[in-house]
Amino acid sequence: MDKFEYKILNISRTHLKRESFQEELMTTLNKLGEESWELINVEGLNEGSIFWKVGETVDILFLFKRKKV
Repeated sequence: MDKFEYKILNISRTHLKRESFQEELMTTLNKLGEESWELINVEGLNEGSIFWKVGETVDILFLFKRKKV
């Protein structure tokens, strides 16, 4: 039996560019914390090109865990 359950929060490029992004993110993170979710990793996903070694962040993944009830 698993001890933990996991949740992934995917933030897209569209949300990253919104003026209210940081405030909305803090609200969401605080709500998840109140629900006992613990942030364990944040990973940026980049969109690259074969011809260029530079990529643009298109999504940010937030990985959470909490004890199973």
